[in-house]
Amino acid sequence: MGKVVVVAKVYPKGIDVDRKKLLLEVVQALKGIAEVKKSEEEPIAFGLVALRVHMILPEDSEGGTDGLEEKISSLPDVSNVEVTHVYRI
Repeated sequence: MGKVVVVAKVYPKGIDVDRKKLLLEVVQALKGIAEVKKSEEEPIAFGLVALRVHMILPEDSEGGTDGLEEKISSLPDVSNVEVTHVYRI
């Protein structure tokens, strides 16, 4: 069974959201679904900084990236999630 790397931008609800805490919440929300390998901060505008999260999940994951997006979007400090890259490894 192959694996897939998914890169997603996680936009916080505001500039005052603790990004380290937000990343920990994302990791917790994805336990058992995907493995977070790394994250980077990406400045957006006016002090808003998104997290660029790199995750690995099984290729045959049911629903593709929809489940990931739903889990992350349901977090209270998340405004939006945008999957930017998906590729097989």
